[in-house]
Amino acid sequence: MPDANTHYPRVIQPQLNADLNLYPVVAVMGARQVGKSTLCQEIAAAQGFARRTLDDRDVREQAIADPSGFLADLGDQGAFIDEVQRAPDLMLAIKAVVDRDGRNGRYLVSGSNQPKVGQSVSDSLVGRATYRTLRPLTLSELRFDEELRGWSFLFGADEAAVIAELERRAASSGPLDWQPVARTGGFPRAVAAPPDQRLRLLDDYVEIFSRRDFLEILEVESAPRLEAFMRLTAARTGQEVNVSGLSNDLGTPVTTIRRWLAALQRSYLIQLIPPYSRNSGQRVIKAPKLYSVDAALALAASRETAPAGFHLETLIASDLLVWRDDSPTRDLHHWRLSSGQEVDFILEENGQLLPVEVKASNAVRADEARHLVTFRERHANTPRAVLLSCDPHIRVIRPGILACPWWAVM
Repeated sequence: MPDANTHYPRVIQPQLNADLNLYPVVAVMGARQVGKSTLCQEIAAAQGFARRTLDDRDVREQAIADPSGFLADLGDQGAFIDEVQRAPDLMLAIKAVVDRDGRNGRYLVSGSNQPKVGQSVSDSLVGRATYRTLRPLTLSELRFDEELRGWSFLFGADEAAVIAELERRAASSGPLDWQPVARTGGFPRAVAAPPDQRLRLLDDYVEIFSRRDFLEILEVESAPRLEAFMRLTAARTGQEVNVSGLSNDLGTPVTTIRRWLAALQRSYLIQLIPPYSRNSGQRVIKAPKLYSVDAALALAASRETAPAGFHLETLIASDLLVWRDDSPTRDLHHWRLSSGQEVDFILEENGQLLPVEVKASNAVRADEARHLVTFRERHANTPRAVLLSCDPHIRVIRPGILACPWWAVM
């Protein structure tokens, strides 16, 4: 069993090293406890950077009272500052330093609330700062793969080559039961915890976040109401956002629900995946789909013990978001017509589309790909579609549509 000191390769690390050669300021964002500090400490040590964390009370008080002096004390050989959002004026002081000396690789910072890190100076640092998102550990990282397996190969023109790659990956991985993977999740501390303690640890995470971080973001709200909201959204992972339904369930105004959703997004605890609606001739339901940042966190927060199909979908969404983040030519959507036809994920890369449907069943039939057929009929730039499930057989289930097990991709 891994422990708290287990070192996992993070697929974002090469990009961060490259960023330090391109930008004066590199900000690593992500939910609390996804491993930002560990990763950045490693990079900072290799770079010879000074290192400070604003979770240290004395350090935080100095950064708040005299941000310019705080930066001066760090020297000019580069510095890593952890949880930078806890000193609201520090990014302004960093901007002033960068204005005087715009050397690349000057500051590596991390934070868990993007607006507090950069909202007031984002325009001024255009071209001189980059923001990268660190998400919970992917299955590739948990297997100690140095590179993310990725989804791009599925766009390949040679169907036989795509099938051969799926077969290679499936053989390398071996059949997997997705439910233990979903229960484990990707938060390093939860992964290291004994299996019977993971839900408790993640449940504590929800309670602590709602009583500290969430209150800091929203400033005047009630911690019990915020915790109830977090748990309700976790129970709806993989579903379209219904703001009115959330409002009714909590007895809270719609405007407040929208503000709370935005706060969870800013804290990297949920991701809203927008609908694909490029074809304006079709009536498409406009609601985004909501996904928890982590399947295990969704289970713990909703106080469920048995993973359902939505949790498999959440597990796959987490991997897809890491793939999307890796290139500006990629995007991720879902698709649903007002007639009820829907596809879980629409991957986009270099102008090409790839619809992906997810089923938790152990055997799939050709008729379960009918919505994929509909999408391909309506979008010419779709080389193929993929039906993911727990069915281990890799095959062409309908023309242009591959059926394969989820572990053959992730």
